Amino acid sequence: MGARPVKGILFTGAPGTGKTHLARIIAQESKADFYLISGPSIVSKFVGDTENTLRRIFDAATNATSGRAIIFFDEIDSIAEKRTGESHEASKRLVAQLLTLMDGFDDKGKSVVVIAATNRVDALDPALTRPGRFDWEIEFGLPTIADRYEILKVRARQLTTSGELPLEDVAALSEGWSAADLTSIWTEAALLAAGDSRGVIVAEDVAQAFERVALRPRRSNGTELSA
Repeated sequence: MGARPVKGILFTGAPGTGKTHLARIIAQESKADFYLISGPSIVSKFVGDTENTLRRIFDAATNATSGRAIIFFDEIDSIAEKRTGESHEASKRLVAQLLTLMDGFDDKGKSVVVIAATNRVDALDPALTRPGRFDWEIEFGLPTIADRYEILKVRARQLTTSGELPLEDVAALSEGWSAADLTSIWTEAALLAAGDSRGVIVAEDVAQAFERVALRPRRSNGTELSA
C-alpha cells in the first residue's frame, strides 16, 4: 500500500523473561536468516572494526537468499548508551554508525527486521527509540502464577520424571521469578537425581531444587542483587 514498514522492534524487560528466546522463535517460524549480535562481544579494541562488522552484518541481511532476515541485538544498551559530553569518542562513533544503518539500510524488496533486547531501556540513546528506527517497544513482564505453572509443566514433559510433582506449589511460591529462574530448578533437580544414582526426577528432587534456587541472590530490577 506504499506505507513505510516497521523495521525496528525493541524488547524490554527483566533478564530471563524470554526476549532472546522469542527472537529465535520468530526467526525459526518465519524461516528467516538470523543474525545474533551480542552487544559486549562485538566491540573491538581496534578503531573502526566494530563499525565495519555492523556494516557487513546489515549487508548480509539485506542480501539473504531466503528473502527474510532478522538482525537481533542482545544487550543493545552496551553498545548504544546515551551520548553525553563524557562519552568516549569510540562509543559515539558506534552509536552514530548504528543510527546510520537503521536509517539507510535498503532491504532491496526483502523482509528485514531489526530486533533489539535490553533490560536498561532508560540507558539507550534517545535517537534510537524515535519513530523510523525502533518503532515498537514490547515489554516482557515477569510470569504470573499461571504462567509459572505452565512453564514448569512444559519443561517437565521434556524430562524423565516419576510420580506426581509439586509444580503447583512451586508456581505459588516463586512469585517474582523469571522463566530462566524456573528453568534452573530442573537443572538442579536432575543433578540431585543423578547424585542419588537415579535416572528419573521425583517430587523430592523438585522440592530440594526449588530451595536451592530460592537461596541464590536474584536480580530484582535487572541491576541490583537481592537475597
